[in-house]
Amino acid sequence: MGCHLRCLLIIKVPSSSSKPWSDKNVIFIRKFPIGEKKAKQELGSQYVAIPPISQIGPLILSQVGLAVADAHQFNPGRDSCWQPISDPVYKIETRNGVLWPLIATDKSGYLLCCLPAVSEISSSDVINKTPLINCPSVAEGFALLTALTDYINVPKQEISNRLSHLPVFINEAAPFGVVRDANSENIQARLTNKPCAVPKTHKIPAWKASTHKGKATLHLCVVERIKASQCAQETWQDSQEVYGTITCKAELEGSSSDVSVSIVHLGEGLGVPLDGLTVHPCVQRSDWSGLETTRESRLAPRRLRFCPPTDQFTLCHYTVSQLKEAPIFGVYQMKPEDSKVSLTALLKLSDQVKNNFELCELHIPFHTRSPISQVEGNPTQGTLSFSQNKRVLIWNIGQKFTSKDQKVLLTATVTFAGNDQGLPAPSVEDAFCRGYNSYAQLYFKIQDFTHSGCHIDSKSIQVSPATKYKLSLSREYSSSDYKIWNSAGEGLSTNNSAVFPS
Repeated sequence: MGCHLRCLLIIKVPSSSSKPWSDKNVIFIRKFPIGEKKAKQELGSQYVAIPPISQIGPLILSQVGLAVADAHQFNPGRDSCWQPISDPVYKIETRNGVLWPLIATDKSGYLLCCLPAVSEISSSDVINKTPLINCPSVAEGFALLTALTDYINVPKQEISNRLSHLPVFINEAAPFGVVRDANSENIQARLTNKPCAVPKTHKIPAWKASTHKGKATLHLCVVERIKASQCAQETWQDSQEVYGTITCKAELEGSSSDVSVSIVHLGEGLGVPLDGLTVHPCVQRSDWSGLETTRESRLAPRRLRFCPPTDQFTLCHYTVSQLKEAPIFGVYQMKPEDSKVSLTALLKLSDQVKNNFELCELHIPFHTRSPISQVEGNPTQGTLSFSQNKRVLIWNIGQKFTSKDQKVLLTATVTFAGNDQGLPAPSVEDAFCRGYNSYAQLYFKIQDFTHSGCHIDSKSIQVSPATKYKLSLSREYSSSDYKIWNSAGEGLSTNNSAVFPS
């Protein structure tokens, strides 16, 4: 039987001390009658009912240390050196008694909380002395919050849509408050009628208490991402970081199947060696050695042998630090005026990158200005539009750079509804973007390609004991945080002397 939840709560953390708390800060709340009934039976006279949200909300924020009003004030029940540190598990003292264990984790301005039903509590002394390892409901509750965190960890323009579908997600992950599945990808797969990595009945342990029966398949996927910062200034040093993961899903009969694969570099991309390789605990042998420093030795195939769990897992993580050439070089120039800006954006695709995009868009945000009222643009290819809140100009470049020199150019004039240039920004980074200080953010995704050339050699795959299986290999290369700063302004960087506006 899975963990029973009494309550699940998502709070928007207040960002201003002028209005420290309002019931409108509650984005989502779900109380589970079955979990409450179980708590009453287990706790007896020690049972404490959940207070109204107007009371428990401020208590949670204060205990976690996210309440704006007392974030920097000493709280003996929270900050005393006599208090045991048990994050992310908290003890909430209400008028009627103690609520424990409240599990809370914050992500992107949201505080996600759940209160599982437990039988271990009898007094505050017992709570302080009870090892969390003796409370399996804590682990399950935290796993569910992790799945919710993954679910809402999407770009800002998609967050409202995800939040509106939370009830359906919770019904699938924890029906009637009983945690059944804590894998975000599997839950979303079932909701969209796609194949999922974990059977619908229960979550299978990694040590394979159950074995797969049916057609044998092996799925391996290389996902590579790049984080970059560019600015066409002589004093600016462009930077890019490439990192990747290889995920695996093995549906093989038998509980002791061994799989061996080789990580190789194809003759595409830049052929950059991998600098680091962190493997899953199921890997039994790896010939990776951080002591090998020559380029030739690090470009050699890397052999991994592992006994895969039944569910989908990340086989390894890797990093690439010797990337000297960005996949797309950009120059962004913007000149602000009272109620409009004139801008130019030039993008050039590297010859080493596959010219076939699933997605390629340039977003130019104006969060501290009034909404966009008019756009007069002349892109050499693609289309222009703006976001739903009319504060982001979107240039959809298309699936290919069609010119012979693989360059695209946008010149545009953006007119705003008002002259106000000091509106509140949604983040500290956007608050920096006032006047000439601005950036354009590039989003792209390329299938069947990696910039480093990292690939799984299909001919090197061996399964023991030998069996027939269907092999599926895929690769993907996409941007993570790819910013091109205005060359006429300052770029937000640890190496830059830019100062935040007051």
